Amino acid sequence: MSARRIVLWRHGQTDANFSGMVQGSSDTPLNRTGRAQAAAAARELAQIGAAALVASDLSRAWATAGALADLTGLTPLADPRLRERGFGQWEGLTMEEVSRRWPEETARWARGDDVPEVGMETRAAAAERFDAAVTEAAQTVDDDGTVVVASHGGVIVAGLTRLLGLDPSGWRGLRVMGNAHWAVIERTRVGAPAWRIASYDLGVSASDNGEPGGGPLSPSRLP
Repeated sequence: MSARRIVLWRHGQTDANFSGMVQGSSDTPLNRTGRAQAAAAARELAQIGAAALVASDLSRAWATAGALADLTGLTPLADPRLRERGFGQWEGLTMEEVSRRWPEETARWARGDDVPEVGMETRAAAAERFDAAVTEAAQTVDDDGTVVVASHGGVIVAGLTRLLGLDPSGWRGLRVMGNAHWAVIERTRVGAPAWRIASYDLGVSASDNGEPGGGPLSPSRLP
């Protein structure tokens, strides 16, 4: 038994997102824009008839899941394995501050490398725990069911890469989704990998990130 479809939903905006601060595993709440984003996205996602709702226990993802729970009556299940990657000493700093204090390490991170010496969790470790949580959640519903997973931008990218049968340590084919955006993956009926992407970085509107731009290192797309 395993869900047919999984929705991977990034949390709404926080003040840290808006200011360009690295959040990582720190617990930061949604701001006013983020609450509005979560509510708007929830109205769309409520139409899919999900059978289960799981979420990171960090407040920004938990509150995002709560917006959908309020509309559907689903009871969200908290799973700490869905937390964002830990970024160690970088958490609470802007990328400008990080790049000034760790120029070489920042350059390596921008190239896609891990920087474990600052306390950063590796992509592989984050992907493994995310994969395990999503796979377990999928097994709680029947073969035609849908699971919604409310989580975080960076760990969704790493975990989805692993779910697609790729190496999160080296493959860089996905960018972080915008705040309150979601991806849909479907179970592969025959062959490998077990999951395939049906859609990615869906959102209610093109401007719901709270600021212009939206490139790979813009504030709304930092972990």
